[in-house]
Amino acid sequence: MHDGLRGIKRPHSPEAPEKPETVAPCAAPTAPETTDLGSHTPMEKGQQVLFFYESNASDPEAALVCCGTPKSRGPGGFHFVGSHMWLHGTLAQACDLSKVDQERQETWPKVMPKAEYSFMTRKGTPKPQMATPLSVRWVCPAKSAPCKLSLMFVRWGGEYSKWMDEQEANDGDWGKYGSPPSDEYMGHVVNEGIKVHPGLRDEHGMPLFELHHVFLSNSKDAFLISQQAHIIRAGLKAQRRAAFWMLWPAEWEDFGDPDYACYIERHSMFAAMRACEALGIRSLFPHPADQYELITSKSWMATLSLHPGAFLPAATLVSKGSVKMDAAAAAESALRTMHHIRRMNPYPVDPEDPPAPSAINQNGIQKGVVKLGWSWENRFVVTFNSPSHLQARLKEMMNQPGCLATYCIVQEWVDFDFEMRLYFLPPPEWPAKHPIEPEMIQCNAWGKSDDTKSVGVSRASFSKLSEEKVLSRWEGDVAAWQMAKATRAAQTFSPPPDYVGSFLARRMQQAKAIEISQFLLAWLLSAEHQPVPSMRLDFMVKRLRPGKARVVFGEYCEQGACVLGWQGGPPTIWRACLDAALRDK
Repeated sequence: MHDGLRGIKRPHSPEAPEKPETVAPCAAPTAPETTDLGSHTPMEKGQQVLFFYESNASDPEAALVCCGTPKSRGPGGFHFVGSHMWLHGTLAQACDLSKVDQERQETWPKVMPKAEYSFMTRKGTPKPQMATPLSVRWVCPAKSAPCKLSLMFVRWGGEYSKWMDEQEANDGDWGKYGSPPSDEYMGHVVNEGIKVHPGLRDEHGMPLFELHHVFLSNSKDAFLISQQAHIIRAGLKAQRRAAFWMLWPAEWEDFGDPDYACYIERHSMFAAMRACEALGIRSLFPHPADQYELITSKSWMATLSLHPGAFLPAATLVSKGSVKMDAAAAAESALRTMHHIRRMNPYPVDPEDPPAPSAINQNGIQKGVVKLGWSWENRFVVTFNSPSHLQARLKEMMNQPGCLATYCIVQEWVDFDFEMRLYFLPPPEWPAKHPIEPEMIQCNAWGKSDDTKSVGVSRASFSKLSEEKVLSRWEGDVAAWQMAKATRAAQTFSPPPDYVGSFLARRMQQAKAIEISQFLLAWLLSAEHQPVPSMRLDFMVKRLRPGKARVVFGEYCEQGACVLGWQGGPPTIWRACLDAALRDK
């Protein structure tokens, strides 16, 4: 979770600004799959045309097309606007399209938008009707907009906090792109993802998409989407429709502090997502609602810990109610449960190996961590070292002011040297019998934890590790490093008919990260039948002895998770998402 979120509050913003009383809806006709744009013959002054309107939704004063009805924007409601759209207009002067140079604005056609359109800022301030023609890059005489995909950003529209854009690049962030809820990040999605995608422009470069925005100021606005999603659906004109949800779900009450911007109470957010999905608007980024909720809840850390194919530490869920009634009994029960899970699903250990997954718990679980779901960046993860310490941690985690969490995750300790992050982009033909290789492998290390810090802040330093630094830590043990990745194993791995049985048999051969990932990626299909366009899987890695390493699965990380400054990483992920949307029938 972002640095601004300290655990005692949850984001909220001031009351939404006053909305205009009447707004004209978007009027572009529903787009066909293919459109005849006509020849590049001269066009006469006064001719009715379609033109591509472009505006910068990150600019607080930019004129955006109003796309909803008065009903969609009452006090405290959301704004539904468009920044890149095909609109009807009238040529203000004759134009020969064959002489238009897209790099020279003085050659562009001049068009007056139809009077039926209304414009406003992202905050809801009405803009005056346009009195002079617009210079536009693209016009066409077609009767229907040449639009293959309607896209929508659901984004923060409350008080803007400078942390969203003014972070310095570091080892643990998104590189030069900013964080997903920021204007900076979405600007890059538009310019380095949508506009340059070959499927979203024709052979001349003409845009074949439209882009809308839904601006929210608080969790109530998100809940209103679930009731009025039909208004949004009516404004999306292409046959394919997809949404980028550029907000973070959280389990906190709304509070009036801009440092906590972009966090939306999870029930409201997922209700909004599901309502849009039910009307045929695909949740493209980060994930469909059910899958996204499962991943970010972290409940799978407990439910999957009994499966031998997941290579997870033992874990259980502890309810807030049980902590409130008797924290000591809750702690004791959690320790017994984890011990039972580990006994039912023991880690494979050779005689010369150290205890797994940790030495300190070899005679019974005493040490571990307590986590909250819907939290990020190690901010709501605390350690415990004894039953009484666990009791105190449970009270601390479950009694934070404004926290709406109904449970926390208690997990056994794992000994590890560093984390290994694997980035997967499943191909269009997946699932298939052949394994998926990661697009990128990165490593990072955590410094010593400072347990004196309060809940909601990072307790340890973070650093990125190159392969050279990894080998330096492991005394140049290339064999152990290759074993941790298990590249060769993955290249020869093909699930036989009796996949589960054979997997259990191979467990004693110490299956490693890439091979384990095949099971983990397949498991995601149980929550969403469509393969994920991309996924980051984090593993904890420990060198056991020369030539041998142990790998323990740590976490599913949603699309949009940080990429450790991976050059070209975010555009690669955006391309995979857009590819998936364009494959929809």
